Amino acid sequence: MRDLLLLKTKNVIQNQWLLFSLRMVLSAVFIVAAVAKIQDIAKFVSTVVSYGILPVSLAHLYGNVIPWVELFIGCALLLGVLVRFTSALLVPLVISFVIAGSYALLHTIGVNCGCFGTFLALSHPVSLILDGLILIAAFILLLNSSREVLSIGQLIDRLRLNNSPAENKPLIKYMLPAIIRVSCVALVMIPAAGLAIGMHEISKPAQQIVETMNLPTSISSEVDNALLQHQPVFIEVYADGCGLCQAAAPVVSSLEQEFTGEVVFIPIDYYTNTAAVSDIGVMGTPTVLVIVSKNSKGQYNVVGRFQSFLDKTSLEAYLEQAIKSQ
Repeated sequence: MRDLLLLKTKNVIQNQWLLFSLRMVLSAVFIVAAVAKIQDIAKFVSTVVSYGILPVSLAHLYGNVIPWVELFIGCALLLGVLVRFTSALLVPLVISFVIAGSYALLHTIGVNCGCFGTFLALSHPVSLILDGLILIAAFILLLNSSREVLSIGQLIDRLRLNNSPAENKPLIKYMLPAIIRVSCVALVMIPAAGLAIGMHEISKPAQQIVETMNLPTSISSEVDNALLQHQPVFIEVYADGCGLCQAAAPVVSSLEQEFTGEVVFIPIDYYTNTAAVSDIGVMGTPTVLVIVSKNSKGQYNVVGRFQSFLDKTSLEAYLEQAIKSQ
């Protein structure tokens, strides 16, 4: 009975159409995730740094490289080329996501994982479940990569086998198919990357309102005066003794100097201005909001919320766009 069950399980796992479906689903997941990150890569880098797991320099490197690795994996799986390699590459990549998600849960870092940028907000528990499913699918593909169906890789292998003279020419036998595979992936990656960058450029002119909120009169009067002068408002909630706040201080100071006369900066002490902190919905310090206007209900329109580590490049981009929107 046990052997029969194992045999049935093996037959299901090795089913070509199941493998094809897993490949298509994983390719879609990673292409969407990559495009979402590439269109605002500075924000993704800021998210990676905010986890606080890696040194800042390594966090910047990881944040800039991962979207392109995801795009490569997604395009390769879509075409069915380098399936074994990309499946193997998926394992350490997803394990790094699991480590980050687990760390964020234990240390209550942020609410969303940032896996799909602004396309889709996933909580850390949901992202960990998704990571587990991706790992299972990656292992299945890794162990059964020779059973590809409807793939360009399969076609390349057939052409190579039919070319008998290549058997005595290692360069043609091994290198040429690999070059063809990589070239195929590159041909798909280029328009996908162009789409992501184009989406970012198109979204620049009209900055999206991410939330609206009320503010107590102790803060709202100063914000109103700034908006009347057609100046966006940069609100920073900080706390004495907060290590991340101390690290953010030089960034905020540099931005104040850079945007003097163009942006109004309002610091809020977490412990002494509890009414404003409550209205803003602070989950941790430092927290930064960029406010650009008021709606018809008298609520303030926020175009950016940043928590934990403050990345200067990302904040500059938001402030420059906020100034243009005035």
